[in-house]
Amino acid sequence: MLDGAPGPSRRREVSDLYATVLEVVKHYHGAARITRISYGAGMPVDRLRNFVDRLQSLGLLKSEELDGRAVYDITARGQEFLDTYWKMRGYIEVFEQPPDPDERRNRRR
Repeated sequence: MLDGAPGPSRRREVSDLYATVLEVVKHYHGAARITRISYGAGMPVDRLRNFVDRLQSLGLLKSEELDGRAVYDITARGQEFLDTYWKMRGYIEVFEQPPDPDERRNRRR
């Protein structure tokens, strides 16, 4: 699985899966084939196809034929989604951290 993706400690949400697929596609610079995306995202090909179709319908991925096979690339809108996703993940991680007891003590002073 791609570095930076949510770890095994929590279930991957649909938005996490979309971001993971987009990151894998981005890694291949316009030459991502479905099997490479499948390995990188840790997802079976049949399930991945549904995600790829949805990402294309949302305008986040585009495809073209290369040597008679589909290859995928991230669109500008897909990159915008990733930028926003990672920003939001940063905020969510801050909210999920337990409060620091020392910080609470210092605020009382």
